[in-house]
Amino acid sequence: MDKKVSARSQRTREQIRAAAQRLFLESGFMGTSTDAIMAEAGVASKETLYRHYANKEALFVDVLEHMTLEQARPAAVLADLPVPRDAPSLRLGLTIVAREILSVMVQPEYLALLRIIMAESPRFPHLGRLFKDAVPQRGLSIMTLLLQQAREQQVVDEVDKDAVSHALLGGLLTYALLDVFFVGQPAQPELLERADAVVEVIMRAVLPH
Repeated sequence: MDKKVSARSQRTREQIRAAAQRLFLESGFMGTSTDAIMAEAGVASKETLYRHYANKEALFVDVLEHMTLEQARPAAVLADLPVPRDAPSLRLGLTIVAREILSVMVQPEYLALLRIIMAESPRFPHLGRLFKDAVPQRGLSIMTLLLQQAREQQVVDEVDKDAVSHALLGGLLTYALLDVFFVGQPAQPELLERADAVVEVIMRAVLPH
């Protein structure tokens, strides 16, 4: 019986969170009321809502934590990339990472999440760190590891790996922001080819001359 109650409670919590996520992405934190969340989730009483979340702020934090973890999963898979033992394998590894990161960055859900973080981070300072750790920091860590491995294999010159990784990520972020985020246009398939071009610029900078 306890297991059934626990499972039902978990389903209700997930139902509330999913409804809140839809509304937060659509209207932002301030534009979403608890009454609207209850109606969207099919929850009959505020008592039920507050049994799972102390207030709207707690629900908002849970939604963002859930979303950032969802966004982190594709990047986490990249941790299994093989060690780059020559220039072509390094180029391939960086290209896979760059394309994955850019494809995540231009997803409507990611951009909507970014808008909310930018608007609400003064109220919830820790959300900025949470957001950074989800995709950007994981991407930086993977790129830095690939460059470190490539240096150990004497594929690249001695370089500032942190600066190179940030330069690569910055190039991708520029395309996501300028071409999609600020103009509000959907990402075009050829946008991912820009990731390849950014990687090629980086390769020319790190390979022995």
